[in-house]
Amino acid sequence: MVANNCPFERAIQTVDFGCSQSRKTYIGEKEGVVCTNLDARQDCRQLVSVLKKNARFALRLSSHNTVLTHGQEMKLKCGGLLGLRQCLNIEDACDDIYTLINEAKKLFDDIPHFPYTDIMRVVADYKLRRSTNTPR
Repeated sequence: MVANNCPFERAIQTVDFGCSQSRKTYIGEKEGVVCTNLDARQDCRQLVSVLKKNARFALRLSSHNTVLTHGQEMKLKCGGLLGLRQCLNIEDACDDIYTLINEAKKLFDDIPHFPYTDIMRVVADYKLRRSTNTPR
């Protein structure tokens, strides 16, 4: 595990989101995403933590300490970012995670004050893309 790994690494790897504060790394054939701004990384870690605490019902978790499956993690992070983007009413589809979080902090004051009830509706409705290699 890389010390400065990006908390939204998998969301960035989906190409639905990006981050101006990240860069890709390669170890063998594995692609990783690291954060180049430790303050931004701390905000992302806090957002993921608060999202997880609020997502127990949406993800059908028994406790907030449960280890997430890949699918649950994708619903939490991608759905959470989409929900945050909707709450900001951004005209153009902003996909920069750093910008989303900072705009939300300006509007809602701080990460714990984000409108998680509205964000969780999007998390609950988020559908994972089906792999093109998976038989139907």
